[in-house]
Amino acid sequence: MYLVRPADFPDLPALERLARQAGIGITNFPANRERLNDKIAASRQSLLSDVVQPGNESYLFVMVEQTSQTIVGTCSIDAMVGVDAPFYSYRIDDVVHASPQLQIHNRVPALFLCHDYSGTTRLSSLVLDQEHQNAEALAILSRARLLFIARHPDRFTSKIFAEIRGESDHKGYSPFWEALGRHFFSMDFKKADYLSGISNKHFIAELMPRYPIYVPTLPEDAQDVIGVFHPDSEKVANILLDEGFVFRDYVDIFDAGPTIEARVQDLKTVTQQRQGKALFDPNFDHNEHYLIAAGHLHDFRVTCAEAEPQVAGLVMDNEIQDTMSIHSGSLIQWSKL
Repeated sequence: MYLVRPADFPDLPALERLARQAGIGITNFPANRERLNDKIAASRQSLLSDVVQPGNESYLFVMVEQTSQTIVGTCSIDAMVGVDAPFYSYRIDDVVHASPQLQIHNRVPALFLCHDYSGTTRLSSLVLDQEHQNAEALAILSRARLLFIARHPDRFTSKIFAEIRGESDHKGYSPFWEALGRHFFSMDFKKADYLSGISNKHFIAELMPRYPIYVPTLPEDAQDVIGVFHPDSEKVANILLDEGFVFRDYVDIFDAGPTIEARVQDLKTVTQQRQGKALFDPNFDHNEHYLIAAGHLHDFRVTCAEAEPQVAGLVMDNEIQDTMSIHSGSLIQWSKL
């Protein structure tokens, strides 16, 4: 059984291990102890803050495997990106070139540097231990954030987005970076990715070309990876797409990985979530699984268990009481998994 809860300082060694395992391309989760410690501190401060509208708060969560009490995953939410500096992306759009005299009308795809997602909530930093990359763990870790957003809508924007890792190999070779970014910096993709993770992408964007990049002028291998998921991120992307996220022609400025977005009110987990009382039955026998959330902010927690909704609440096995630190009558959230 898995449990998702807010991260705390004793979790730092486990987060370092996950960051090293994540490898290259998870820009906002660098294998840097100081940066990870700062992420925990920022999350704890955000959970203790009285928020009336979203700002630069961030929330970091960990997933615990209950039998071994081992941290096997992490994920986070940024309440609003681009607060201190613009959040840059490439927007894919067409440029029209026409000559009435020659009767030629061409639409050429181009990349426009923009910060359209500044001021928007972002899902980020989802990393799961290789030994626990099963469908249940991925679904719980990814969707737990959506229950947190549904429980605290005032802390987030009505639109949210997620950047999906783009194509690069285990050595850090990115066809898109080599074709574009490498020409403006004296560093490889691995170093640029790391520097962005421990600071922000602003210093990169300052040196990127401000004019549109015509896609056909890029090498074919770079064109082929624009908007393409990294194989290791495909399962997570599919979960979000199933929730209702869509691709709106925005890509990352480093590896051209796709950015997907959604309205909170349209997400399956949010629209299907219910609130009510926790009910327990020692003879409970049911086979439908539900995401179950309890707690408010610093004590928020999510697990998955067999359960059955009733008018009075959600009926579960007694075992969930200890896992979730709840009792009969506790207020909980649930959504079918």
